[in-house]
Amino acid sequence: MHSEHLQNVQWSWVAFGWFAAVAAASGLLLALEAAGAMGGSEGVDSVVVALAVAAGFAFGGFIMCYKTAAAPILHGGAMAGLSFVVWFLLNLTFGGFTTGLSAWEGLSVRTFAVALLVQGGAAIAGAWIGYRYAPVRVE
Repeated sequence: MHSEHLQNVQWSWVAFGWFAAVAAASGLLLALEAAGAMGGSEGVDSVVVALAVAAGFAFGGFIMCYKTAAAPILHGGAMAGLSFVVWFLLNLTFGGFTTGLSAWEGLSVRTFAVALLVQGGAAIAGAWIGYRYAPVRVE
């Protein structure tokens, strides 16, 4: 893959792919909740949420790299990184307004690593598939 250069990363498409991923994951979780598939045990709900996030980020990665046709690994990694930039900025801006507690306390290192791996892995996989099926590629 010769397109893995930072100059080939299109940041506007990274943001678009991230928004598509979040929308797809949210829609899938809403549909599962409406169908009654959620609300069981906490462990099952965690797995369902992780699978929905993975499906959403794979979809967002596919859309993004199908349109850009370049640097699928960098685009997918940037999508996962954007999640934590958004999380950081939202907590910096609005943290503690509703509950009085900061969300910094709720995200352990293990949770952070798992979320990064799920989002990054799914986004990179979707981006690679989108790159593979793109009509014109940047080499």
